[in-house]
Amino acid sequence: MMRLNLLPWRERQRQAALRRFRGQLVGGALLALCAVMLVDQLARQRGHQQVLANTQRQATLDAQDEQLQPLAEVRAQHEALLARAVALEGLRAHQGVLAGVFADLEGALPEGVQLLDLSLDSGRLQMTGVAASGAVVAQFMRDLNRSSVLLDLELKRIKSLPDGDEFLLTARVAAFWS
Repeated sequence: MMRLNLLPWRERQRQAALRRFRGQLVGGALLALCAVMLVDQLARQRGHQQVLANTQRQATLDAQDEQLQPLAEVRAQHEALLARAVALEGLRAHQGVLAGVFADLEGALPEGVQLLDLSLDSGRLQMTGVAASGAVVAQFMRDLNRSSVLLDLELKRIKSLPDGDEFLLTARVAAFWS
């Protein structure tokens, strides 16, 4: 029987299998590289599209902000007008009160009393004046106590002077506390 040496054939088979494996390995690497490059290109394209879309949206928002700017100015003017209207309404509401205060002062002012100063601050009325005597001041206070507008009448000070008694009265104006 003949003896065949299969060693060279096996070596060639092994070499061919090794070449096929290396070829498949290089082909797979190239295919993976192409797939990665394709995915990268698609991601870059998608990112570029998003940047363009965001730029367009921002331009649209800027245009709308410019259109709304006059509306904001109108709103600010409206708020200022409302504040003025509220202030005027408050003045109108207290206008009758002040007229009532002056009417009550005129009705209660006896002969021999001269008012030198009237000041109204935060609903408190201060009256400074000169009277012929303390009795005239007491009469003035009794007459003011009958007033429906002046409440909590209080004599703060009375000082005797050669030409009469100087006094300081305070009262709360009713409408300012309601």
